[in-house]
Amino acid sequence: MTQTVEIALSPNMPPELASQLVTLGRLSTAGHCISPGTRVFACTVGDSVDASLINRLPATVELIATAGVETDHIDLDAARTRGIRISNTPGTTQDAALRLKANIAAFLDRGLPLDRV
Repeated sequence: MTQTVEIALSPNMPPELASQLVTLGRLSTAGHCISPGTRVFACTVGDSVDASLINRLPATVELIATAGVETDHIDLDAARTRGIRISNTPGTTQDAALRLKANIAAFLDRGLPLDRV
């Protein structure tokens, strides 16, 4: 029996992106506190994923997956210090939902997202 994967979504995650992730695990909207056991935090380029937020993530978070090519909204040093991998979604906006899903799926299957930073 496989365990259900916990994926926390930023409150800014558009429904059309979130709907693509339903088959990958249990989705929850990240509030001030993210549930222990969460493995993936999915965000958008409109989210500020600074050191303060990264340091509040549970120790179980292994991947920050951002919908978009830009990563300047993520404190990469803080994530690396915690051992958290980062993935982005290069390509067109129309591809973002599928790329986000593919990155998370590849990470859950192989331990490495397809598009890693």
